[in-house]
Amino acid sequence: MSSSFLSTGRAPVKHIFQRLLASIVVITLAACQKEAVAPAPVSSPTDQVLTPAGYMPRSSVHYIAPGYHLNVSNGRLQKLESSSGRLIEDYGPVSISPARHSTEAQGWIAYAFWNNTGAAITRFTTDMIVPDVPTNQGNQTLFLFHGMQDGTTKRSYIIQPVLQWGPSAAGGGKNWAITNWYVSSHQAFFGTLISVNPGAALKGVIRETAVSGSNFSYNSSFSGYSSTSALQVNNVPQAFWTAESLESYGVTDPSTMYPPNMDIAMTAIQILQGTANASIFWTPVQQVSGSAQKAIVVSDASPGGEVDIFFR
Repeated sequence: MSSSFLSTGRAPVKHIFQRLLASIVVITLAACQKEAVAPAPVSSPTDQVLTPAGYMPRSSVHYIAPGYHLNVSNGRLQKLESSSGRLIEDYGPVSISPARHSTEAQGWIAYAFWNNTGAAITRFTTDMIVPDVPTNQGNQTLFLFHGMQDGTTKRSYIIQPVLQWGPSAAGGGKNWAITNWYVSSHQAFFGTLISVNPGAALKGVIRETAVSGSNFSYNSSFSGYSSTSALQVNNVPQAFWTAESLESYGVTDPSTMYPPNMDIAMTAIQILQGTANASIFWTPVQQVSGSAQKAIVVSDASPGGEVDIFFR
């Protein structure tokens, strides 16, 4: 035992107690500070809105009113007045936004795709019946659609007639509604949202409207519904990758937050190459193996093809 210990008597015990007390204070303060800055539950930032390609900055999502269309000119995406061709708005170069793609949420849950390697697709149609409303009407958003893309890279776009449940950048709430979307690598565009009732028959139509060299023009619409929801985009690369898909966000209880129907049948599928029917081979994809949500290919025919997407 050291002389210093002997000379100080109970001093070492006092010092140990002081150090222990100080440690307790530090730990307590640290715990309080940690509690004060605890992260909030995961949610989208206030400047983010939902599209059929995930969340995007509000400033990157645009409504295209009747009488206007999208056009790519000199590598820039623009809104033109359809009657005059007058430039209304320039959305900037068609390019990748690294910030968006590094944080992009992937909501495709179950789908079937076909990659066309033959003649260009001139028409792609699909019928479906609007499902019943979900039992649990929370904050979920569901997108059901068929679509065409110019590939599957970060530069790819998609054009699609979309049936949605819940809110999106196009509007909506606790009801079913339809509109058409064009989503580029870092921006999204939509037509007027139209409410539809369960049991309503829908036919989504994507058609080629013009070809100029390597540039293609497409129109997306719902047959028999107001053209205000339709969307026209001109002078984009050829769309050759096709899909029938279920996309969802905010589904925390799949057993109650999807429609009570067993599935939705995507029927009367027809893909034309010129005036000839395409020879299609659908490939089903299930994002979560073993889950109830899946795509089943009933028929590869055109016309008369069918892909059933199961909710439960």
